Amino acid sequence: MNKPKKIAIYKKLIRRLSLGFETLSPEIQEEISSFIKRQQHASGGFCDRAGNPDPYYSLFGCWLSLATGQKAETENLKAYILEQPATSSTVEELALNLMKTELLTKQKNESLFSLLKKVFSGHNFMDISYRFFLLALTIDATTKKRFLFNRMARIWLPFYKVKENSPCSLVAALCFARYDLGLGYKKYQKLLLEFHQEKAGFRAFETTPFSDTLSTGVALFSLAETKYDLRLITPDCLDFIQMNYLAGAFLSGDSDETRDLEYTFYGLLALGSLVKD
Repeated sequence: MNKPKKIAIYKKLIRRLSLGFETLSPEIQEEISSFIKRQQHASGGFCDRAGNPDPYYSLFGCWLSLATGQKAETENLKAYILEQPATSSTVEELALNLMKTELLTKQKNESLFSLLKKVFSGHNFMDISYRFFLLALTIDATTKKRFLFNRMARIWLPFYKVKENSPCSLVAALCFARYDLGLGYKKYQKLLLEFHQEKAGFRAFETTPFSDTLSTGVALFSLAETKYDLRLITPDCLDFIQMNYLAGAFLSGDSDETRDLEYTFYGLLALGSLVKD
């Protein structure tokens, strides 16, 4: 019997976004679609908080557009990617690679060595664990690189220990990665649940006094994809997500009312992860 074809992780993310979007009323869907459209720059890229086209925010705009069926926006984004916009970090370069994988399928992908070199290059401003997360998504999206990378991960992951006061996002990534690679993961589900707050969502660190949308989105995605029964925490998380929706976008959850594509992505991801697929 043939094994079912593995679905790329980024496609699972888009699927969860779509599920979250589909649960909303037509009025809210229209608000979100309009917000996404307004965030697209004339160049085709999506804007950061300062209103400038940016590869990192364009990745969230790309996935949100795909999940909400906005074909014109994804076509405009292709023009932006083909222009090879300037990047200032490895994270932005990996974001461009992920968009190319989905939107420019005929273009040649970078080698595994080249991608690894980027992660360890000098012009990086984000935490190494987040760079590895985007690297894993990029490699996973390309079948030819996936086999070797997965073999390396299976050797390395059993020896990796979660450090004290590690962020929720890192624990969520490890939980999902171990499940995806056929390693023990239930211990990590329990660790992840320690970040959940009663009558709220998930917090970034166990010592953080408030929940946030990013941690809630990635934690729920990881738990949903690893088949954890979310029924007991669903009411709390739904209330938290609803409280942080504002006029077509989701907020960060830390009292900052700036609307942007990144937190809209995490809000819809959280919502879609609570939906039975």
